[in-house]
Amino acid sequence: MNKAVIGLQWGDEGKGKIVDYLSEEFDLVVRYQGGNNAGHTVIVDGTTYKLNLIPSGIIRGKVCYLGQGVVLDPIHFYNEYGQIIKTIESPKIFLSSNISLILEYHKQLDKINELILKNEKKIGTTSKGIGPAYQDKVGRKSIKLYDLKSKNIIEEKLETIKKFYDPILESFDESKINIDKTIQDLLSFYESVKELIVDNSFIKKEFKNKKILFEGAQGALLDLDHGSYPFVTSSNTVSSNIVIGSAMQVDYKTVGIFKAYATRVGNGPFPSELFDNVGDYIAEKGVEIGTVTKRKRRCGWLDLVSLKYSCEINRVDELCITKADVLNNLSEIKVCKSYNSKKYEEVNFSDSVILESLSLDDNDFESFSSWGEIKDLSNFENLPENLKKFISYIEEYLSIPIKIISLGPERNQTIIR
Repeated sequence: MNKAVIGLQWGDEGKGKIVDYLSEEFDLVVRYQGGNNAGHTVIVDGTTYKLNLIPSGIIRGKVCYLGQGVVLDPIHFYNEYGQIIKTIESPKIFLSSNISLILEYHKQLDKINELILKNEKKIGTTSKGIGPAYQDKVGRKSIKLYDLKSKNIIEEKLETIKKFYDPILESFDESKINIDKTIQDLLSFYESVKELIVDNSFIKKEFKNKKILFEGAQGALLDLDHGSYPFVTSSNTVSSNIVIGSAMQVDYKTVGIFKAYATRVGNGPFPSELFDNVGDYIAEKGVEIGTVTKRKRRCGWLDLVSLKYSCEINRVDELCITKADVLNNLSEIKVCKSYNSKKYEEVNFSDSVILESLSLDDNDFESFSSWGEIKDLSNFENLPENLKKFISYIEEYLSIPIKIISLGPERNQTIIR
């Protein structure tokens, strides 16, 4: 059965490791949205792989595919692919010819967008041009991978784009679009990757009746339509976007991944956020520094209210919990089970003002005793009793089984139930 690995929080749940772990039994690993604003870190036998764009299944030697829902920065892809070639023998990567490109002016526009917002309303983007690239896609101004076959088409599109954006760039003291240089760079990029570019029909025929693993990028609570808008990413991260972003109409089971606590990069509501030494401890112990942004992540207790919402909008079949080991030595571990003493069945992000104003004292928590160091990772039954109680409580609250337990960054620090 095909599977989709979806992050259920605000990203950084450990999707990269789990995709790497699961991909052994699949033929193809697919990214269907986002750009190089994702950060997937995988550690195998002491070697650390940091991937932003290429699916982490590449580490297993699996065929990987970037679907049309992805936006691609040519410079970043060229560099990341170059690093992969040095460490992975004969990597197999395909790019949808329908992918929209991120170019230099998109990064300039991203910077401008943050500047014109008031400080308290800043989104906290990665400033990698992701949002403006998606804006151009919707606005029918994108340069696509298939355009790179023709210098005339690139030039024609860039002339229109230049008329549209140069006045904005100039008004914010940004350099105007250099058509000649952009064309030269794109043609050079095309020569280096043209053997990787395929039409969607090729992938669908080549992998018909094969096992496919779909890799989500950012978390579900950052979804453009279902997340904490406007503090969201610029694509649809939920599982229902798989067909649109990959053009692969197949059945799949959804594996929802969440950390034993919660983190968030950038601004936006975070009802269970900790502002004390416990939050600082979790950040330090969990090495909660953004793979892409290098910013310290905001940390808090696990929020079951938002987690339940994520499970519903992603139609989650089974769960994976990660980083419970980070909480090993805390004297008390908590989970948020309701806001304002009311058992909400669903998060209402249209009440973001209310969500942002909630304090820890307003919310209801369930407390658990410390489970101490985890010494035996051979099976679930040998885990500490208090950790098993913690996991069982979450399962009962969500009515979904936790099938995978990740207790460290290495592949072998994983329990399958």
